[in-house]
Amino acid sequence: MPAPAPSTAPKSFRLPNGLTVYGLSANDTLMVYRDIFEDDCYRRHGVTIRDGDCVLDVGANTGLFILYLNQVCARARVYAFEPVPAIFAVLERNVAAHSRLAVRLFNAGLSRQARQATLTYYPRLSNASTLYPDDSARAARRGQGYVLGRFHQLPRPLAFFLSLWPAPLRDALAERVRRYYLKGQAVTCALWTLSEFLRRHAITRVDLLKIDAERSEQDILAGLAEEDWPVIRQVVVEVHGGEEATGDLVGLRRRRGFRTGVEPNPTFPSLSLVYGTRPGGPGGDGQPL
Repeated sequence: MPAPAPSTAPKSFRLPNGLTVYGLSANDTLMVYRDIFEDDCYRRHGVTIRDGDCVLDVGANTGLFILYLNQVCARARVYAFEPVPAIFAVLERNVAAHSRLAVRLFNAGLSRQARQATLTYYPRLSNASTLYPDDSARAARRGQGYVLGRFHQLPRPLAFFLSLWPAPLRDALAERVRRYYLKGQAVTCALWTLSEFLRRHAITRVDLLKIDAERSEQDILAGLAEEDWPVIRQVVVEVHGGEEATGDLVGLRRRRGFRTGVEPNPTFPSLSLVYGTRPGGPGGDGQPL
């Protein structure tokens, strides 16, 4: 008999800061929470978030970054993109329950051209859902390493018990856990280009472009026309693809007048966060949300 498909029903979770949110799994929700709230990963290398800013949240997932924005500013215009319908439904619930900012949500993704696409959705690890699933041996080793690291954080009796296992047996268990969380489903989603979106909504200033899109970051930036780069004041991108992809993105920012900074992702050090800021920036657009 085939194993049942992972549940897509949202659950309620109480975060360490006392906020109760909806999510698809506890592990997934806490992983994103730590990056955003505890590590404050989107306000580094000179990146600021101010009252009245216009923020584009590309790869909004279940909305924890939007809830974070509610804690660091009193007023902001936020445009959030999440292409997976099941994740988008949770995003809507969290924003309705907790956000006092001016937020518009879009059940779509961004790319280098407008089209329909098939995305791999992981219900047990929704923040890893991607247009470009990586089934390589290298990706498997990274995932196994992450799971093995989590074994040490289990309750002490269980962690001690696992430490007694031979390494091959621990590795096999880590691979089984990795596969459990990466049981995917194919979903169809709409993709737009960033420039198309800016023009459609008459946006002439983006104070922060945040991109966390699981190997689609290069495609998203390719959808920003050359004449629209001056609209962007700050940008933070999670980069997959190692040192070469990170170097390419740093070079792209510098050629367009950004000061840049790079840090490893706090949860997955094999990924990079690339920061870009520019002095001054275009004036406010005065457009209502």
